[in-house]
Amino acid sequence: MVSEAIVEAGSRLHAGFYYAGRAWSIRWGGLGFYSRSPRIVVVARECGALKIEAGEWAEEVLKALRLANARGVCLSVETSASKHVGLGTTTQVMLSSFLAVKALVSRLRQPSLDMVLSAATRLGRGRVSWVGTLLLYYGGFVVDSGAPTLAWPRPLTVLKVPEDWRFVIAIPGIERGMGEAEEAIALREPWEPEPAHYLLMASGALRLASGIARGDLDDAIKGLEAVQRGTGAYFSRLQGGIYRGQLAEIARRAESEGIILAQSSWGPTLYTIAHKNDAPSVSNTLKSIIGDVGLEATILVSEPRNEGAKIVLK
Repeated sequence: MVSEAIVEAGSRLHAGFYYAGRAWSIRWGGLGFYSRSPRIVVVARECGALKIEAGEWAEEVLKALRLANARGVCLSVETSASKHVGLGTTTQVMLSSFLAVKALVSRLRQPSLDMVLSAATRLGRGRVSWVGTLLLYYGGFVVDSGAPTLAWPRPLTVLKVPEDWRFVIAIPGIERGMGEAEEAIALREPWEPEPAHYLLMASGALRLASGIARGDLDDAIKGLEAVQRGTGAYFSRLQGGIYRGQLAEIARRAESEGIILAQSSWGPTLYTIAHKNDAPSVSNTLKSIIGDVGLEATILVSEPRNEGAKIVLK
């Protein structure tokens, strides 16, 4: 008899966007990575009445449990990153909570993609990017087919990230990125990108995917740099430049040390990719740079997560 369901998920590192054309609105395709850290761990247990222990995630978890028609379930978010730091944690926590309840009730061990996409849609995910939802299902590296869309998205590309690559992730202690309500207002009337910007995004996305597929780290980094510059230039009217606020100075100093940083979503999370042998040195350099600009930061070195969310039944 199943009395406990545990869902372990990763974090989404957004790499940027490509311009996917216009239907009734401008449509963006997104791309990004699944990182083992920060981990998301959600546990659902049988109990007498519905009970939630989720800290700042209580409202989002309650929505997921209502969708799952949860009764007599105690659910706790045991590990997660914070809200709105650029790691896509809202999507990961909501979907993990939904899956934990479904697993507890129906002994679900592996959800279908349609189940995940349906839940994501009903929970308001995918309004700007489907990368986080698809990564929760596939893991690795994903390029999605664009949002917003009348149909469920499908991945254009799903790749495994080389296991000897590492994400070096820095979360500076500055103001969080846009919340969802603020983002919805900012993006209510999207504007056409400059041709130079969408060419950077498209060529960068292709080069990044190609570099990952061939295990060519240098080429992947060059692709990531291009798609970031195109994406950052497009959104500069909202964030003041290619990077947001003080993140620009961190990125500038890092580039002078030979480190190309990507801003994940609205930040403040920054990251790069390094070979596992070089990652400790890159981590130390980033820590020094961020300290020199007068900030503190959480810095992580993480393996890629080449699998989606994992369900364990007990």
